[in-house]
Amino acid sequence: MLCSARADNTDMMDEIFIEGLKIYGYHGVYPQEEARWQNFVLSVRLFLSLQQAGLTDDLTKSISYEEVCLFLKEEFNKERHQLIETVAERLAAALFKKYESLCALELRVAKPEAPIAVDFKNVSVCISRKRHIVYLSYGANEGDCPTQIEGGFKRIDEDPCCGVIKKTQPLITTPYGGVAQQDFYNGAAKIWTLYEPHELLKFLHDVEASQGLDRSKKTHWGPRALDLDILFYDDIVLDDEELTIPHPDMGNRDFVMKPLAELAPFYRHPLTKKTVAMMAAAPMEEHIVS
Repeated sequence: MLCSARADNTDMMDEIFIEGLKIYGYHGVYPQEEARWQNFVLSVRLFLSLQQAGLTDDLTKSISYEEVCLFLKEEFNKERHQLIETVAERLAAALFKKYESLCALELRVAKPEAPIAVDFKNVSVCISRKRHIVYLSYGANEGDCPTQIEGGFKRIDEDPCCGVIKKTQPLITTPYGGVAQQDFYNGAAKIWTLYEPHELLKFLHDVEASQGLDRSKKTHWGPRALDLDILFYDDIVLDDEELTIPHPDMGNRDFVMKPLAELAPFYRHPLTKKTVAMMAAAPMEEHIVS
């Protein structure tokens, strides 16, 4: 699965701009492009806060543009692709994995020697990507729960378009919903992702399946090998047939709110404007469920 989330709100952000990085490579659709390498030209804008670097004159508070150039050159030909769109996606994901301070980027991959049978100056693709912050709840009560939970988050952390920032230790909780079953291991996690919400949902379903969850046999409030729910995704509000964000029922679930309040007490609900700590402390009847 490739990343396709767009970067936005970068007008007021600091940036490092690398323009015209020349790299020799062999990406292309046609067979002759595999046999005959050609020149590519990369330009990238890296959006991050540079204030501390400027105030302290300390390179460790910034991102070294020399290091970025060398990194892009090394990553560029690790794997051959037909499309420069794919090359751009892979490079963008690799940059977000390497630099935790990177908030967003714009990357252009130009192919001035493309085998086109007309006179042209250049062809290129340009992508914009942003690091999104997502809060998840997790639960499991079937199988080797601790191993499945760790295995699921390992899959998330190893994915090129995601990373685990922090997660809580599991709480042992009684089942919710009145179905007779074993106690749950429940917790919350903060991750970053380049996936758009529906792409992330699909990816999380794949992660659940990798740890033994068969969604075709999943019953409402029934046992789970691993269950991953999106609670917040940045500050977006989304409601369609597949996905509702923020999660509509989280305020009615102690096993969600308690670990979430431990993880992000001051995170503010985009609709109610209440902090997570306020929501966790409020009586259940005060929460609106859609």
